[in-house]
Amino acid sequence: MQLNSAPASPDPLQGPRPRPRVIPGGYDLDIPPIHITPIPGETAISWLRRTALRYQISPRNVLRTGGATRQITSTRAATTRILSPSNTFTTRLGLSAEERKLLRGRTELGQALHSYARVYQHPDAWSTGTSSRFCPACLAAETPTWDKDWTNPLLAVCPDHDLLLLDRCPACQAVPYASPAWLSEPLELWRCTARIPAPSGKGRRVRPWCHHDLRTTPAASATDEQSRAQRLLLDLALDPDDPIELCGITITRQIGFDAMVELLTAAIHARGTRFLDLSEPTGEIAAGLADILIVLETSDPDTAGEFLQELVLPTDPQAPITLKMATSSAKNPLLGALQLSHHREHLTATSQLAFRTGAAHPRYPLPLQAPRTASRHLLLPEHHAPGRPQSVAHLPQTIWTGTLPGLDDSDPIACAEISLLLARLGTTRPLSHLTLDLSLPRTFHSTLARRIRARRAHGTWNSLLGQLDELLDELQAHPPWAHYRHRRILADDLPLLQQALTTADPHQRRPALAVQRRFWELFTGGDALFAPHHLAVPTGQYVHWRQRREELDGEQMELFEAAFQILDRSSPLRLGKPLSWQPP
Repeated sequence: MQLNSAPASPDPLQGPRPRPRVIPGGYDLDIPPIHITPIPGETAISWLRRTALRYQISPRNVLRTGGATRQITSTRAATTRILSPSNTFTTRLGLSAEERKLLRGRTELGQALHSYARVYQHPDAWSTGTSSRFCPACLAAETPTWDKDWTNPLLAVCPDHDLLLLDRCPACQAVPYASPAWLSEPLELWRCTARIPAPSGKGRRVRPWCHHDLRTTPAASATDEQSRAQRLLLDLALDPDDPIELCGITITRQIGFDAMVELLTAAIHARGTRFLDLSEPTGEIAAGLADILIVLETSDPDTAGEFLQELVLPTDPQAPITLKMATSSAKNPLLGALQLSHHREHLTATSQLAFRTGAAHPRYPLPLQAPRTASRHLLLPEHHAPGRPQSVAHLPQTIWTGTLPGLDDSDPIACAEISLLLARLGTTRPLSHLTLDLSLPRTFHSTLARRIRARRAHGTWNSLLGQLDELLDELQAHPPWAHYRHRRILADDLPLLQQALTTADPHQRRPALAVQRRFWELFTGGDALFAPHHLAVPTGQYVHWRQRREELDGEQMELFEAAFQILDRSSPLRLGKPLSWQPP
């Protein structure tokens, strides 16, 4: 058989070889030619869907264009890929630094919820946005987007249309973005991106798309109370440090926001609804928001405290009145002020001291693990002090003379009582521990308990609580210079004090017992009635000692000052100057 001849060679190209195309200045072939600008408040998923729709490729292929090498198989992974600041994905898609920041930034509602969860350590508040609610009227806009706040579990009512947000497609009952099927096809943002569930018994096959028009979904209108409550929550999320009056108390917006979330937690828990779960019906969340308006729209604190009992019991974690529960975690100061004011007369004396019920608005003690930066969440603006109790290290054994009006300064037991009460104010430390820290007799706290019962019986206890609270605020505004704890530790070595007095004396004479006793009182801020055994004054001789004390101050003050300077220079402990200190 004759073989076919080889094909003829093609004709050579005519003319010169074409030159490479010139790229205009500032044009990058690696960046897609069409720029899709993020819209303020838009989620990363919404921007990705709009980009995929413009290029008519699947969102997954958009991710590949941006340099994604791993297969993206979930909404969480796609969101993380877009929002991660450590990769160059969005840069390759042509987004500027400002646009990337716009996508990653939180809304005011999202930032307020983030701050709440960080301070109150609520594990369910960290919403990752793996699903979303939606408003049909918003999707019917000329340029529809999926808002970031739709992934926030606190938004149940659309503030623009007063409609309850929806969380499922009415055609297929699928939760938006719960399935990664939306990554496989570019679809208009108002279409359902889920696939129709396959009928049973048909074997494995590709399920058809739902493609339901979400704009046509009927949505229930919110009631007036639900809309007001939702707008109040959104308003409190703005400018967290701005003051605002709520329930007749001046607070910050952040405190008000946290109080609403805490009340909402209690309200929806009573309805059997899980907190911050996007799969819960928005009607239940909106009903919970409406329930808490009865408290927040009241202008009188006493009335608000009464209404609070309908939502929060004294044993609930949101606003407890027991010390153990109150100090276990961060508590909202507004709810605490309302709850504690309502029950202040029925609290024990130790609870009244810990909650500082002598103030106009009581407060919870700050938990030990709470950072100081969280004070704006946990303290009312009127509580200008940092919120920590007065350190016993800077309190004398007996309170300074002239500190409280009506206090008998000649009674050492009354002065020691005030020091011990002041040390207990705003803290949960046992009185027995504070008694030892002040170098008082071990049984003194039992004496204090009897005196408190007598004050309550005579009706003078509440006025004393008010005076103690004012004194504590004054001391925290003007902290004492003297470090009495270090002085009490150093004064346990009585020969050391005697040696300092001997060295300070120009004639190097051994100090008399009365001189040593008075120097111990001035040095430690104590009273000779509670001094160590060698220096203690017998009870029967105390009246004479008061007179002798004034004489020694006039005769030996220069010696006392010189001995203190010797101890201050030689001691490794910080003693604080001067020898004697008085509140301003």
